[in-house]
Amino acid sequence: MEKIVKGPDDCNDAELKSFEKLVTEGGEVALAGLRQRIQRAEKLVFINDGECVAVGAIKNPNAGYKARVFEKSGAPEPDKYEYELGWLYVSKVARGRGYGRALMESINDSLSGRACFATTRADNASMHHLFSRFGFSKLGQPYQSENGSYSLVLYAKP
Repeated sequence: MEKIVKGPDDCNDAELKSFEKLVTEGGEVALAGLRQRIQRAEKLVFINDGECVAVGAIKNPNAGYKARVFEKSGAPEPDKYEYELGWLYVSKVARGRGYGRALMESINDSLSGRACFATTRADNASMHHLFSRFGFSKLGQPYQSENGSYSLVLYAKP
């Protein structure tokens, strides 16, 4: 297993396409402007095992989006959190092999103690477990996603 963490500007076009493909496969993000949002990220994480099998990012969320997430969840102090963890996805064929944990380890190391938040589906028990294991706590209440008929839960790590 190879873990790669780098800024979007340091990625070649094939890497960006691979990242975007897996994020799209996850099916839970707005596709309009996705490439531009990926290119605004702080860091992109790739887990390769012969091919790219998992991705994740430390995102630079815009202030309006961050304010909406915290308002919808009823959580206080969005300004405490500089970064957002996002686009965490392990391909369906690669699940159950520790790649999610490897993603979180790489992201956690790259954060170097800086505060961040993340959202996940209310029914995604695997992500709830990983967030808890890596020191994230639930904030506020579940709220309705803008991208589908499911609820999201806000997590944060100071």
